[in-house]
Amino acid sequence: MTHPNYSHWTADVQDQYDKTAKMIKKHGHTIKGIKDLRLAYTLGASFSIGAEFLSFFPLGGKGLSIISGIMNRIIRLLQNGNLTLKSQILNDEGVYNLPIAMVALIDEVKDMVESKWAGQLQRDAFLAEFSTDDHQLFILLASDKNGKLPWEPECENYWPNICPSPLVSIAQEVLTGGDDFLMRKNKKEDDDYTTVRGVRYPLLAELSPQDMIEGYEMGVEEWTSQFPKGNYEMLLSTLTSLFKKEVVVTRVMNNNFMYFDINNIPESFAEDFPNDLFDPDDKTRASFSLL
Repeated sequence: MTHPNYSHWTADVQDQYDKTAKMIKKHGHTIKGIKDLRLAYTLGASFSIGAEFLSFFPLGGKGLSIISGIMNRIIRLLQNGNLTLKSQILNDEGVYNLPIAMVALIDEVKDMVESKWAGQLQRDAFLAEFSTDDHQLFILLASDKNGKLPWEPECENYWPNICPSPLVSIAQEVLTGGDDFLMRKNKKEDDDYTTVRGVRYPLLAELSPQDMIEGYEMGVEEWTSQFPKGNYEMLLSTLTSLFKKEVVVTRVMNNNFMYFDINNIPESFAEDFPNDLFDPDDKTRASFSLL
């Protein structure tokens, strides 16, 4: 059966729909990976087990195949009745050689997660028919190479940062009854911040470098009239730091941008650089150099 709006879609959307339908027909479910978000999630699993899975995981290199394998093995165990669908820590080498936290998200959190990240699981998405209306959503959190889960103080590398902090906190509370992850992480982030030209970094902003260039070219009066809550001095300071290569920028979730002091980039973002997000033309460079 084809979606009733199929004929109105672009060729790219039709192609994605067709490939999804083909994979689910062949395997019972499929796994979508969004590399920029470091996100993988299932479609179709809910028809056999009542749930879909989502995980924030580095998808470069072998990453997508690793998390896909974990999801496939969990689904197979559930289908065969060898695993109970509930929040738990999996210590099963048949699933993975390190612990995996598997946590059911309550409806409000599920709706938020699907709205912000796994959009094709929403009921108005064009691939919505490939998951059940009443599916549960489980998040899978991987541990570091020593088996430490993201909320544990000893967890190394990027694992405490790769998954949105509120979801790690929820997992900690559900599985351990503890709730200190956010407090510890916020304190650590306070220690990681640095100030360059009066601006505190890392800075999360909706403005891309190109938006900042266009704002500078508008001038303070026009820009402030369009964005009365904006901070033109911060925009100019950040742009100055970008031109002087004191600050770098990467794209993060929901098409926001994160600006870092070039000498203070957390390990979890190290692979995001270098990039070409800041690329002013010669005219802008010449104009800006006159300031």
